[in-house]
Amino acid sequence: MDLFVPVEDETIIFEKFKKVVSDLNQNDDVLIRFLRARDYDIPNAEKMLRNAVQWREATDINNYMKWKFPSNYEKDLPYRLFGKCNEGAAICWVFVGKWTTKKFVDNDEGEQVLRYEFAMMERGLRIIAESGRAGTIVLDMEGLTLAQATHIPSLKLSFNALQTVEQCYPEIAKAIYVINVPWVFSFAYNFVKSIIAPRTMEKIKIFSYKEEWQAEFLKRFPIDSIVPQLLPPSH
Repeated sequence: MDLFVPVEDETIIFEKFKKVVSDLNQNDDVLIRFLRARDYDIPNAEKMLRNAVQWREATDINNYMKWKFPSNYEKDLPYRLFGKCNEGAAICWVFVGKWTTKKFVDNDEGEQVLRYEFAMMERGLRIIAESGRAGTIVLDMEGLTLAQATHIPSLKLSFNALQTVEQCYPEIAKAIYVINVPWVFSFAYNFVKSIIAPRTMEKIKIFSYKEEWQAEFLKRFPIDSIVPQLLPPSH
């Protein structure tokens, strides 16, 4: 279920949940995501939502557009919100293998990098919410080195970031493609996968070979919705 509206068999429990958290003044698309994330367990969904609202207030995330980052972040931590899948949902492309997180962490900029990641999530969330359905996330690991994949402070930062994403941005993706995966990826993945929710794990597809993910993309995305650097050679 990738639409952000309750379907027929969700309506009754959704209305119950909506009354329980009415004081939080959240939109229906937010409520259904948190309810689904906790498998329709209202007390757990309420706890998750209240914690997320508290986090948003503490981080002032609603004002992310005003946050300022050094000019090199866009180059050294590249991502792009580009295109839509065949169903009309947004695609977020994150070029993780090119992220120089280790350099920033070694320069004591870890917290700033986290804020940059959360600002990225907010931009993606806004576009996804506008489409009314869960989007697709593509994580390109090309360029990932052993030094990056085994740098413990960077892995801890990634762990914290993923933990917050799971807790505060549930059910925003219908598919997560991890592509161009080198052998060193297993170090980083094993470090963080314990906090990935089962519902999220089911959406992850990992591809090591270009032929595999290119075929998948051509099935799922219009050709003009694939970022130019990842277009198959014949297009």
